[in-house]
Amino acid sequence: MVLRETSFSKWAVLLLGIVLMSNVLLYQPFIQEALMIELESGIILGSLLDMVVISPILLYAAFKVSKKQVIGFMIAGLVLARFLVPEQFFAPYTMLLYAGVGFEALLFLAELSLIGYLLWKIPQVRAEMKKEGEGAVFSMLPAAEKIVGSHALIKILISEALLFYYLIFSWRKQPPSHDGCVTMHKKTSALAMNIMIIHAIVIESVGLHWWLHSKWPILSIVLLLLNVYGVFLFIAEISVMRLHPLEVKNGKLYVTQGLMQRIIVPIEYIKKCEWGAALEEQTMTFMYNDLEQTEPQVILHFKEPIEATLFMGRKRSVSSIALRVDDPEKLKQLLR
Repeated sequence: MVLRETSFSKWAVLLLGIVLMSNVLLYQPFIQEALMIELESGIILGSLLDMVVISPILLYAAFKVSKKQVIGFMIAGLVLARFLVPEQFFAPYTMLLYAGVGFEALLFLAELSLIGYLLWKIPQVRAEMKKEGEGAVFSMLPAAEKIVGSHALIKILISEALLFYYLIFSWRKQPPSHDGCVTMHKKTSALAMNIMIIHAIVIESVGLHWWLHSKWPILSIVLLLLNVYGVFLFIAEISVMRLHPLEVKNGKLYVTQGLMQRIIVPIEYIKKCEWGAALEEQTMTFMYNDLEQTEPQVILHFKEPIEATLFMGRKRSVSSIALRVDDPEKLKQLLR
């Protein structure tokens, strides 16, 4: 749910909030008494249009969502309307709800079959990864897209597989040590900050879960699962940080910032290197967090846009990247 970079997106979020809040308030007894509202078929139809048509359109205008997700929001609007509208008024539209839920069930079965297809193709995906000879963070998603396809669900599943790969199976691996490697995290506080965040999440999980469990047990379990996932994510980030320095090999530049973003740049695509240049808004930065405010050491400009991969497999075309490494002189020599 990434906000669109348009002038109307924020207005769409505001309008969406107004539409949802007005429909929720409409069916509260005290609001009906205060405003002397008498429910009738026209009001119910208007709420259905708001939930099934208007709200999904505003969501599509506000966020970068697919048309398939819009269909899911329309069905979710039907379900929400079922809970908002009194049963005696919703009865004529019950079949519409059943049809929507049935259609969503068919989509769910289709996605289950896609997951099964991915599991069946795992040996071929692994073979493609070995053929590429790159780290899993760079090769797993392209291999899966080549063998299975670039479906959004595939991207999400591969992103989760990457997380658990670096969480469980990578701790005995050693980082590359050839002459084309330049570390990016050793002279920053990124490792210490991630460990501090893990400790904070664990302590917060214990205290908050203990307090919430007696009041809202379901909410406490949901928050506990989210916190556990957060711990897993930061541990995997530490592993990626350790195993993947910036690399120049095979005529390409490989750079990743944990699991959040990564890019492979053919050296011949680099148009110019600006050392000490000011950071531009559209430039993608590859710098690990530090306790102090840091600036990039070099900005690489490309001859044409290159596709970078973001978290959950999202793609972004970039024309320049900003880098900060532990040994800028070595990077300067490599780029030369």
